Amino acid sequence: MGQSLQILKKQVEGISYNENIFYIPFGEGKYIFGYISPKNKTNLDMFAIKTIYDSIIDLDNKIKFSFNHILDYNPSENLSDHKPFSKPDEKEAEAIYYVENIVFRTSILWDMLAQLCNIYWKTNIPIDSIYYKTFFNNASQGKKAKELAKDVMEYLNEEDKVKGELDPWEGNHVYVKEYRNQMTHQNSPNVSTLSNVGMVTRPPVIYVVKRVVEDYLAVSFYIQSMIDEIIQQMKE
Repeated sequence: MGQSLQILKKQVEGISYNENIFYIPFGEGKYIFGYISPKNKTNLDMFAIKTIYDSIIDLDNKIKFSFNHILDYNPSENLSDHKPFSKPDEKEAEAIYYVENIVFRTSILWDMLAQLCNIYWKTNIPIDSIYYKTFFNNASQGKKAKELAKDVMEYLNEEDKVKGELDPWEGNHVYVKEYRNQMTHQNSPNVSTLSNVGMVTRPPVIYVVKRVVEDYLAVSFYIQSMIDEIIQQMKE
């Protein structure tokens, strides 16, 4: 395993959520599953937070599952080994599948972060009307701007900057978002082609892995920051 992959592996292993922090015990071996509160409720809706938090844990487990499969493939960090115009062998194709899986689930984590903030900040935006970049952009403006929203927007708008292979890169979110959009709306970024549909050269697996995992680490940091703030409020 190359050094870059080893660093990512250690960082991913450092992401850990306590599954029980929002469980409310109710008798021996029992807990309160949930509660549907009135829409005009002014108190913090802990069951809504728990629902989002449980979804985040589910996403995180599946991202780690995919990442571990990529580690099994052990993509080369020597770019001269990459042959973009040759059909990927079975192992590389499988690794690409798991990379794409992480791309999609990381994008959902950004939505979950926005949902979590929407509940905690009591902005009361309907669940199906939240788009994370718009949400954080709005929350970063004005006299009541949220510091976390400002930090998130600064990250989301980072310009692309590829550094040394052992250094964190900048602009990862923009890259991953464009990668995902191409998968969804255009021709696959993992199929090299030259046509009127588009000109695409399949990127090395390790390149996309580094970008999407670093984006995953970023959103996980913001999620944990928000969870820590919520827990602190619960203690007060």
